[in-house]
Amino acid sequence: MFSGPGRTYGPLLLLPAVAAVALLSACGGAPAEPSAPSASPSASSPASRPSSPAPPSAPASSEPPTTSPLARDIQAAFRAASKAHPGAALDTCTTDAPLDDADCGAALTAAGKVAADTERRLRQKDPENADLLYGAVLTTAGAVQDGLARLRHPIPCYGLSEAPQPPPPLHAEAESICAEAADLTRSEWGIFLSTVEP
Repeated sequence: MFSGPGRTYGPLLLLPAVAAVALLSACGGAPAEPSAPSASPSASSPASRPSSPAPPSAPASSEPPTTSPLARDIQAAFRAASKAHPGAALDTCTTDAPLDDADCGAALTAAGKVAADTERRLRQKDPENADLLYGAVLTTAGAVQDGLARLRHPIPCYGLSEAPQPPPPLHAEAESICAEAADLTRSEWGIFLSTVEP
């Protein structure tokens, strides 16, 4: 049966289109769209980014920060007492201080007076509520004064009492007892300072 020319040449006309599709498929399809340039590692690294400016620091204050009016009252009482009774340098009372070390005795006396005067000033501030308001300071001030009393009696340590010195056979033992008592008083003084200083 005779067929017309369209039937003979139809497949031949489709051949270039099929070849083009096959060629494009083999080569990966249509050409890719141009991509955006990738950022370089150096541009994205934290070191290369401009740092944000540091927040402005608060202006330094010459006054120590206080947390409450009570703290201001305590500090004022302690400073006034320290000014009235200078010389509470308990580092002069070393463990090997002799029994009649007058410098150690003077420093201990000054510390006892500062503690007592601080307590007195705070009690005058509010006589009815002083124990409630200033309890920690009053307790530690009392401990310093108790320590000083231990150094006066029964052994007259560092010239703090007019009582006669122990006899020579007991002198070394008395010095040891006084050194321990002075060390304890220094510790009590340090605790007292932690309650009154900012």
